[in-house]
Amino acid sequence: MNNDKLKKSKVLGVGKFLLTSAPFALLLSIAFFWFEMYKNDKESDQMISELRQIEQSLSTRNIGIFPDYLEEINTLFDGALNTTGNKADADTIVIFEDVLFYGAFYNGKAFKEMVLKLTELSSKGVKIVIAFYENRGRSPAKTRMFREVVQESWMQQSDLMLMAQERTQELERLREEGRRQRGVNNYQLVDSTLSEKYFARYRDNNRDEFEKRIKKILVPLYNDDRRVFQTIDQIKRDALGKPTKELRFHDFYTAYHQITETLRLYYEQINVDLIPLTSYLTMSCWSTGKEVLFAFPGRFAADEIGFISHDEAILRYINTMLEGARMKGEE
Repeated sequence: MNNDKLKKSKVLGVGKFLLTSAPFALLLSIAFFWFEMYKNDKESDQMISELRQIEQSLSTRNIGIFPDYLEEINTLFDGALNTTGNKADADTIVIFEDVLFYGAFYNGKAFKEMVLKLTELSSKGVKIVIAFYENRGRSPAKTRMFREVVQESWMQQSDLMLMAQERTQELERLREEGRRQRGVNNYQLVDSTLSEKYFARYRDNNRDEFEKRIKKILVPLYNDDRRVFQTIDQIKRDALGKPTKELRFHDFYTAYHQITETLRLYYEQINVDLIPLTSYLTMSCWSTGKEVLFAFPGRFAADEIGFISHDEAILRYINTMLEGARMKGEE
């Protein structure tokens, strides 16, 4: 058997196994990865095309990696809005997010549109429930997780890995010197110092990318005549109102804190039901009751992979998550 036939035989064998035995979400992820390895082969291109047709017919399908799927959230909410009248095509919108400003600093335009669509849905009588990771209080563990969200937003993965290694080494050094004791204060000090170091490295070594990102993402987010965006515009001036070459990690950390509080107040004004969560989420989702977009995080924020589904079992699971979040919030 020549190499081409052997390759085709292996692909078909693996593809048949995946289609008949693997869970659909894993099936799609693995299968696309496998087929992409052979994308230069005409016969394999045909198989990729056929698999994508199968994917479109499934109740659950892959819609890409963060932040590409952020646009799909607004498409989902468009489907919930009935443009021919005042009645919306949804009774309840359920959202689980690790932070209220999910995606804002990756695609400010999509984030702004999402907030405005939620505002419109609320005005049409749709109930909106948002469960999110709560960052209030002075709990070191909660503050640590929140800092990691901000770190992942503005640092490259290679730098995050180096920073984690350097943090471990420094804390070990402090422990050996007998200066760590319970470790909370030292951890925060070391983490803050290293955050500034690696943020500055990203800012200075990727100047063009950094400037473009500031212009492309922050400006659309903060330039709007709606009440919430006027307030956030003030946050921009307070927290980021300096030359970009002087921006520090702490400026963004402060801005994220302030944006969370601003959105909280705005959502309360438009009657959004907010459920603060004390545990960090392992899945984010946006559900209309008929369809749900959900994403699972990888090691870093940019690793999240998104899916969209109308599978009834998944929709029921979202409702179970909501019931659990409510019970937890009432404790």
